[in-house]
Amino acid sequence: MARYLGPKVKMRQKFGLAAAGETHRRQNLRPRKKSDYGERLLQKQKLKFIYGIMERQMQRYAREAFKSTGEAPVVLLQRLETRLDNIVYRLGLGRTREQARQLVTHGHVLVDDKKLDIPSYQVLPGQAISFRPKTAKKPRISEEIKNNRQAGVALGHLQLEPMGGRLLHLPKPTDLPQDVDIAQVLEFYHSII
Repeated sequence: MARYLGPKVKMRQKFGLAAAGETHRRQNLRPRKKSDYGERLLQKQKLKFIYGIMERQMQRYAREAFKSTGEAPVVLLQRLETRLDNIVYRLGLGRTREQARQLVTHGHVLVDDKKLDIPSYQVLPGQAISFRPKTAKKPRISEEIKNNRQAGVALGHLQLEPMGGRLLHLPKPTDLPQDVDIAQVLEFYHSII
């Protein structure tokens, strides 16, 4: 599957996700006023960038959210949050979503003791995620997990285990991230789907 290979710091600055140490080159420029369409487009691009997915996949998730019986914004975020690469990131097994995706695609991650290398795999409640035994023995990996878990990335719908974790239940609306206006994203897709 394709992924974004362009300048990541520039995109984080554009979406307001840049860390304190990252450079801000154009601080004095006044932001332009965006139209309604421009604001919806920006929110959609921000959501795609955060989760590292491409347009076709995002359209599929939006279509599934519209067809579901639940609230579309909650269903969309639940689908994104239960992707295998995102669960690996939330459990603290990877420092970033990009690193978590790489760990999955290189075959280091087990789901219910079976090797799985598909980052978009939808993890079901009750499934256990862990590293392969060969990977878990590496001292760099155990140190990385310890450092990531001290940062407190995991949420309430996940149970942490020594070298992995478990998805207890689908994320509730209070567990979902609030940094993107999902209603505007769904408005954008409603007009094109």
